[in-house]
Amino acid sequence: MRPPADGWPGPALFDAGAASSALFADPRLTGRLARRPERPVVWLLSDDKAGHVNQLRGLGERLEALRGARLVWISCRRHRVSWWQALAARPPRIEAPAPDLVIGAGSGTHPLLLACRGFREALTVVLMRPGFPSRWVDLKVIPEHDRPAARGDILATQGALTAVQPNPRLSAARRGLVLLGGHSPHFHWRDDSILEQLITLLREYPDWRWTVTSSRRTPAPLVARLGDLSAPNLRFHHHDHTPVDWLPRQLRAHRVAWVSPDSVSMLYESLTAGVPTGTLDLATTGKARVAGGIRTLQGRGQIRGWRDRAALMGDAIPRPPHLWEANRVAHWLIDRYEEARP
Repeated sequence: MRPPADGWPGPALFDAGAASSALFADPRLTGRLARRPERPVVWLLSDDKAGHVNQLRGLGERLEALRGARLVWISCRRHRVSWWQALAARPPRIEAPAPDLVIGAGSGTHPLLLACRGFREALTVVLMRPGFPSRWVDLKVIPEHDRPAARGDILATQGALTAVQPNPRLSAARRGLVLLGGHSPHFHWRDDSILEQLITLLREYPDWRWTVTSSRRTPAPLVARLGDLSAPNLRFHHHDHTPVDWLPRQLRAHRVAWVSPDSVSMLYESLTAGVPTGTLDLATTGKARVAGGIRTLQGRGQIRGWRDRAALMGDAIPRPPHLWEANRVAHWLIDRYEEARP
């Protein structure tokens, strides 16, 4: 596919694409798999949590698009295994084509993922820093803020994967999107502060149309106050009333997004869409991992802080560097899969 006329997205930040196998090759995997059909069967192990489903969907869609993968969704609630079965690599009986790749997102999928090691001709993949010895699975996809080791069986990513895809062009309309999270171990959430910042945006940029949404973690009192706000240029959408494709559609229609810093998933969804993104101001609790990741994004010029909002809201808004981690991870997994075939 040819790049759009405006040159964006162009080369992705951290995007090795279909990188050289020599760069990431793991000799333990080379030639391990028996000969397989050209379309690999990919099992997506789900704990049914929205964020983890979103990661699997984004990665699965790219594997399907790039390699013609046949996706099989497996519910860990329906196929429960004991830790004895997990440690013994004894998978339950599952009526599905035998897998070539088994991918798990979320700790609730780990027992079944480990049990699936019993499929000797499949590669196992975990989408987080595992809580078990990493050598127990073949491939690890770990956010860089967890400081993963530099090894051939590990790929470090910027944040969590997402099903959002890059927008070819930035909307020209003066429309701003505000995405709110809620209580978090990493930030001191204050309803009054969040509401004050929203009112500041309405006051300082009255010619912009603002769309605000909550999330499952947003405190109920703040949700009620947001619903009671009356302004001609504001529309509030309760998270219970937004369909699955609501956020990607909004990211295509808005020129700027402001995200509360506790909501890392929505932050990376906005960045992946290519929307200029800022973070609202919340004090950190002292836990360095998530806050440090946000400071890293600011240092790279990928996002703006609240005090730098004039630069983000200016007429010449620069698009952030292209970030499409689901696509990069899919390329990496395809390379590893090809290396493991005879």
